[in-house]
Amino acid sequence: MTEPRFVTANNLRFAYLERGQGPLVLMLHGFPDNALTYLPQMEALAGAGYWVVAPYLRGYTPTEIPSQGACDPVTLAQDVEGLIAALNPGGKAYVVGMDWGGTAIQAALVQCPTLIDAAVVMNAAHPATLSKFATDPDQVQAVFHFWFLQTDVAAKALAASDLAMVDYLWKLWSPRYDAGDHLASVKATLAAPGVLPMALRYYGDLYRAAGTRTFPMGDITVPTLSIFGAQDPTAKYAAMEAGYFKGPYKRIVMPDVGHWPHRERPDDFMTCVLDWFESSTAARRPAARTFEATATSL
Repeated sequence: MTEPRFVTANNLRFAYLERGQGPLVLMLHGFPDNALTYLPQMEALAGAGYWVVAPYLRGYTPTEIPSQGACDPVTLAQDVEGLIAALNPGGKAYVVGMDWGGTAIQAALVQCPTLIDAAVVMNAAHPATLSKFATDPDQVQAVFHFWFLQTDVAAKALAASDLAMVDYLWKLWSPRYDAGDHLASVKATLAAPGVLPMALRYYGDLYRAAGTRTFPMGDITVPTLSIFGAQDPTAKYAAMEAGYFKGPYKRIVMPDVGHWPHRERPDDFMTCVLDWFESSTAARRPAARTFEATATSL
């Protein structure tokens, strides 16, 4: 069953897929992708006793396309905050995100940490690394899309020839992986009226947030697992993020993996996620009290 349900969060109507019952897990996709990317992981997490919700990000139909069009990190963090509050009022959530979903989570970890039990972030460059993306010539070439997708011609270029550039980006970023039928669903999402301009808006808004220093920055105490594919450009300067994590933190770089670790190495990915959630839960459990029996004379 992949028919979406709907919830209003941060003044926007979000479509989402769901599976299971139990503690809430929020899974956020990236570009070029959609919520269906997580279906295998949703089934696995549901089987492990979680309630899993995968929204379509703002501007990705069937989620509403916002009239104001903002997709900056602060707004994305507010989306995470609003979704958790709407889906689990008064409660928390585990969060998983890649690419733009990971950017949203990074901002939320600073902006609304009390709503997050534990986080898993995939191939999302921490804001502390962004200066390297602009000053290292090899990195500029590796992330050419970041610059190109901010241009006036980007939407037309992506839409051309049945979104052939989407096929190209998947092959470029994960050369050993065949996305198969999933790419057809991604293209259907991006081809819907108004989606491409919004999906591309994320790039310019991030660049402006970096320039104006409005990307939420600060110490992170929420338990966070950071996963990178060794072949993804974000892995090059990933170690720079470590100093910002003051709570439980682990960074994993998966060899021979590109941009989509959850699809390229699904079993390894799920093992990492479930172990991280369980270890984070165990760390929050109060220590068991021990009582020393004493003999009493009557």
